Amino acid sequence: MGKIIRRTLTALLIVIFALSAAIVGAKIQMYTATGEDYANEVESQDIAKLRARDKAIKKATKEAGVYLKTYSRTVNSELTDDEVTAIMSNAWQLVGEPKYSSKIVKGSDETSIIIWTATVEVNVDDSEIQSWIKRDSEDKTKIINQTREAQKASEENERKIEDLREKYNRATSQAEKDSLRKQMTDADRDFLANQKFEEANKLYYAKNYQEAIKLYDELLNFGGNASVYNNRGNAYLDLKQYERAIQDYDKAIQLNPNHEMAYNNRGLAYGKLGQKDKEIQDYESAIKLNPNYAGSYYNRGGYYLELKQYERAIQDYSKAIELNPILYQAYYNRGNVYLKGLEQYEQAIKDYSTAIYINPDLYEAYVNRGISYALSGKPGNLEKAIEDATKAIQLNPKRVDAYMLRGNIYQALGETEKSQADFAKGNEIIKNKANESLSMGEKLKKDVEERLELEKQRDKEREERNKEREKQILKHTEAIALNPNDYYAYFYRGCEYIFMDQYERAIQDFDKAIEINPNFSYAYYNRGICYQQLGDEAKAQADFAKAKELGYNG
Repeated sequence: MGKIIRRTLTALLIVIFALSAAIVGAKIQMYTATGEDYANEVESQDIAKLRARDKAIKKATKEAGVYLKTYSRTVNSELTDDEVTAIMSNAWQLVGEPKYSSKIVKGSDETSIIIWTATVEVNVDDSEIQSWIKRDSEDKTKIINQTREAQKASEENERKIEDLREKYNRATSQAEKDSLRKQMTDADRDFLANQKFEEANKLYYAKNYQEAIKLYDELLNFGGNASVYNNRGNAYLDLKQYERAIQDYDKAIQLNPNHEMAYNNRGLAYGKLGQKDKEIQDYESAIKLNPNYAGSYYNRGGYYLELKQYERAIQDYSKAIELNPILYQAYYNRGNVYLKGLEQYEQAIKDYSTAIYINPDLYEAYVNRGISYALSGKPGNLEKAIEDATKAIQLNPKRVDAYMLRGNIYQALGETEKSQADFAKGNEIIKNKANESLSMGEKLKKDVEERLELEKQRDKEREERNKEREKQILKHTEAIALNPNDYYAYFYRGCEYIFMDQYERAIQDFDKAIEINPNFSYAYYNRGICYQQLGDEAKAQADFAKAKELGYNG
């Protein structure tokens, strides 16, 4: 009987990476919080209100995060602090409009400041835990890193504005105050850019990739950084536009050669295109830059598994597990190596069992553990295999391999009626899938038609936006006529030309802005973008370096 079971089950060795989870009883929780910020007579009161709103939202989501982590324990899916922060930073929903109040406070030097208080109500849905668990490990890692980068930028901006305020209060000369006022304006502009960056990341988290790309585009056209390129690359990667994703990862690496996530993500894109040499090079670059990042070891393990280099795959999955002991996908894939590659069934059972312990709804692990039990030949393991196949079917009633596994075992045990019922159900699912495939051609045709129509609509929208940009260009031109030394007018007109892909004209305006103010870091950075678009990498890198030297940290 053992030989028969072994023959019939070997064909069922399927490595599947999709995840499924289910949490019941989820509900929406609402949190109320307040935040404060202030502005003196030279600062924007509108920006101060937005800063107060931002602080209130962050307080509310931090409180919600404490609850969410506690709740995750009750459903046997305890989240790490990084996971909780990633969920809370991207999944909150504002209830209504913030409520503002203000008060005027006299300063020590007879100046006045206005303190703004914002009160917000934020909703958080417990079902976000379910959505999070369903994501694959790479998706989670990208979101965690995007959240971390956005938080870092926000904290740096807050420290910068406080430092500038202190310096302004101590300033004695008008020239020094004028310089600090301009720096405050730049810091406020960075704050607004950070807000847009966080908004784009929220859209990415919600898998609204096209809308996220639009916001990343806006950020890049006004001096985006390596993180923006990396995140836009992630959106293109998820849209399966791998070449465009690679272009963005290339730019992220050009701007920040130590951006390990850009290397890791570019490796994923190269892997999708079948460019295996480049894929492994990028994983190894990412590991060299950050030897403690589990994701790159996990991805390199997948590379070795695909090449059937099983021992090397096990080494990498083991290292990923060492760095991240709850990375159940690494246990699952290492189990696949033991089952499919090395036929070490007891080791496979151990890894699948650990993956199931971490994620009890991972139905692929039940199927493959069931196969491992059946192939192990130990007394009592056939019954365990039936239990696993049954559990997989409960979690996903369309699992053909689970029905076939159970049917084969029933057949080997002589339970013909049960065996035939499982085979019939499996064949029914296969037939339904075949029928679905027949209609796929019509669906693809419709998708192409819709895509063409969408492109037409985008062309129309682009034309309308260019008309608006021409109006803005005229406005900036009029400002320059009134004040030929208004370098901001040249800068903003140059930015409009970037939007219209008129890079030579944009360079002329950035040249003029720099001539008037040689310390204007944003003009250097945006001129660098123009040179980069025109293929002059040497000039681009020179401008990026000059912008950084002058304090540009976007």
